[in-house]
Amino acid sequence: MAERSNSSWLRNLVSFSSDPKSFLLNVAVEGFVDDLLKDLNSESLNEQTKVSMLNLFLEFPTLLCPDKTSGEVTTEILLNILQQVSPSSKGITLRCHLLLAIETVLITTDNFNGNCKTAQEFASLLMHIISDINDKKQGAVNRPLRAVACECLRELENCYPGLLSQRLEQLYALQQQEVTSAHQSYTILYSIALKNAIHLLAQKDGPSNGALKQILMSNDSFLWNATKDMRELRPASGEQLFLLPSNNETKELKSMLALLLEDSYLLTSVCQNTLFWQIIQVVAMVRTISPAIFKSQLVRLFGTKDISCFHSILQMKAVFTDSLFTAEDEHFLLQRLVGMTLHPLLSTPVKLFYLDCLLHFPENRPLNSNPGENLPVLLTVQMTASLFPNIFNDGHTMLCRQNLLSMVYLENEGFHAERGIGYLFEHLMSLYSMVDKNASRETTATFFRAAYLFVRYFHFCEKYMENLTRSLLGLYETNSTLAPYFINLINQTQVLLEFQPWPVSLSRALQRQIVELPVDQVTLKNLPWHLKVLSRVAQENTVPQTCTVMFLRKVVTQSDLCLKGDWGLGNALLSVCKHVLQHDHLNKVFMSLADLLQYLMHHFADIDIQDRSRLYYILLTNVSSDKLGKILNMSPTGGQTKARSLSSIMTESENFSTLLTIHNTEKTILLLSPYQMNFKADIEEKYQKLFCIILQFDLTDGFYEPIGDIIVPCLYMGRKAPVVTVNLVPKDPYPSYLIVNATFSTQDGLTYHTRLDPLPVSFPELFVPFPSPASCHLFYTLWNALKSDDLKDNEESIFCYKMSESSLHDVVLSYFSKFVVSHKGHEYKIGLVLPPRFHILMCAQVQDGTAQFHIRTDNWKLLPHMNAHLLDVSANT
Repeated sequence: MAERSNSSWLRNLVSFSSDPKSFLLNVAVEGFVDDLLKDLNSESLNEQTKVSMLNLFLEFPTLLCPDKTSGEVTTEILLNILQQVSPSSKGITLRCHLLLAIETVLITTDNFNGNCKTAQEFASLLMHIISDINDKKQGAVNRPLRAVACECLRELENCYPGLLSQRLEQLYALQQQEVTSAHQSYTILYSIALKNAIHLLAQKDGPSNGALKQILMSNDSFLWNATKDMRELRPASGEQLFLLPSNNETKELKSMLALLLEDSYLLTSVCQNTLFWQIIQVVAMVRTISPAIFKSQLVRLFGTKDISCFHSILQMKAVFTDSLFTAEDEHFLLQRLVGMTLHPLLSTPVKLFYLDCLLHFPENRPLNSNPGENLPVLLTVQMTASLFPNIFNDGHTMLCRQNLLSMVYLENEGFHAERGIGYLFEHLMSLYSMVDKNASRETTATFFRAAYLFVRYFHFCEKYMENLTRSLLGLYETNSTLAPYFINLINQTQVLLEFQPWPVSLSRALQRQIVELPVDQVTLKNLPWHLKVLSRVAQENTVPQTCTVMFLRKVVTQSDLCLKGDWGLGNALLSVCKHVLQHDHLNKVFMSLADLLQYLMHHFADIDIQDRSRLYYILLTNVSSDKLGKILNMSPTGGQTKARSLSSIMTESENFSTLLTIHNTEKTILLLSPYQMNFKADIEEKYQKLFCIILQFDLTDGFYEPIGDIIVPCLYMGRKAPVVTVNLVPKDPYPSYLIVNATFSTQDGLTYHTRLDPLPVSFPELFVPFPSPASCHLFYTLWNALKSDDLKDNEESIFCYKMSESSLHDVVLSYFSKFVVSHKGHEYKIGLVLPPRFHILMCAQVQDGTAQFHIRTDNWKLLPHMNAHLLDVSANT
């Protein structure tokens, strides 16, 4: 297969990434991977395209290499490519991505083992790369590659714990000698390798007998069998591993750990957290090292506002508890957490993290082992007084504070706790007032969540619960559109308070408020919401439904509801009837419900509602209550077989649901080119006549305005392909891709959905010529105006390519003929307009056998795309 261009590969990469499985239905995996590997060696592709190609191996390794053999072959080829790439600064990004791709494929295809030659070579290569400490051999240009190699070894050590356990001496020497910015990567790599090596030793019972010193000083090959019988270390779980080294071994290990802790100052906060966690686990295993080794770090960490470093303190406390932290330290940490939740310079997510830490605080002496939210014993009402929520907080902060304070007031007794509950209820009523005055959707949702929290913790306070019920009823009376919030509140509180009466009492109160409404106050605007609430209330077997059925009869007989025949309202009515049919006390409303259903089947204007009313009436009068519930709760697809339980009374066909379903095609069947739509090759006969094709376009970026659907009436195999015009309105004139989906019908009446190949929007398609006849004057005016200016986006550039004057003439004639403003001898003035407001001007001529395109533009970001286009057209001459 011939080498593809940059644009061709980018189209394929976008198509693959958007839907890999559909892409591979049309293209063989082996062939696609072969093309990828072949063109990675191509000199015609730029580095960015090759990096994008390698990203496929990072994101979809198991799709591209589905078995062990293909993974081994692929990594061998990638390793050969890596060794051929020039070590210059231009190829550093490509080399880094090659390392990552090789590692990913080796791990995901289970090829990283001692039996794989490529794995052995790759591991040795990584060690060779990181051995160039302080950029002595390759220079600073190679530093990013060393950092990536460290990350690769770190990932391998995490996937195969103990792999580097026999190379600790070399890793420690490299870590100590490295003084560049890569020191951080070496430190983290060594700390993880050290922790896993000690973990291996700790699995053996009894004292180390010199094994610890031996492994600290080892410099052998990789330990390929390290992953056998490994268990995950959880220091705080109670299922710990212990190591008992000698005094000399303890002293040597402690010295190394102390040096690592001293180096923590040089690391970023996230890496400090990683380093601390590895050392914490080492100290937890080696019982002869005291946790007091962290004391010098605690002084600094106690005062930090960095979230990663503070998290390290909590990790230390969870593991070492009172062996490192005193009761005073614990009290100080709680005060510190409370203060951090109020810090004005911290963002809301960080403050919420600290609030969550209060509810999961690792206490020295916890009262229970519940892994969920627990209130620290030392967290008092007075300490949390400053955390009281107010209406100026954002919704998340408000709810988290309310949740914490509710637990505080629930766990404490006395005057302060009682007053705190009252304050929380006042806060809830403040939110209620805002919602009652048509607050935003976010405020409304926050109020109902706050109501849920209040019910959760204080449902036993009858005074507050009665007031809350009255407030909720008043809110529903003024704004029935909040019905979904009420239904959700009832559902959630009922799950929470299974044996408490409040959810049912709220349901009964809402029912009473609705059924007592006069008919003239029931409008088409509020009736749908009332019916939703009544439908939910009908599911409560302890709430009588006589008044609900009487209310529905009154509405349908005393209004023009049936005459209007609104299908949506009819369905809402029947939804209430369906739940009443399943009520435990159906016999009490039997006659009233039968009259209601009869009235609907004879008077409702919509035929579908009439039919469903007739069905419910037949079920009510002919089926026992036990069978009625089973029938009405039956899933649409039936049971295990296609047998029809209601074949004698239901006339709908089994194919009815099939006709209403949109099916997905097994593979792409349509092809959309720039100007027409056609079939792909090898199309099944049922797809050879398509009707009412709706093309839907999704943008992959924000460069263009949204594109409306395009409808193609029909498409027949063998007939002339219809012309399809896609109108683009650019916001920024950059190349892009459109994700195209099509929905269509076939001759058998079924509806299908298929995804088309991404539609590319190439850079040349955005070119618009200068207006005539003033184009020449406009060109020279703009040429003088578009001189490079640091204060504007104007920029100048030059593109050179070796070609003759005749070749330049062919290029201009083939690709820029519509845009030539003037032509004198072998010099061409070319003007391009790129909507909505940008321009590219070019003066092209040949000097000394080289074509020179002098370019000026008012948007410097367009130059890379123009350069790539000129490179493509010049290469084709």
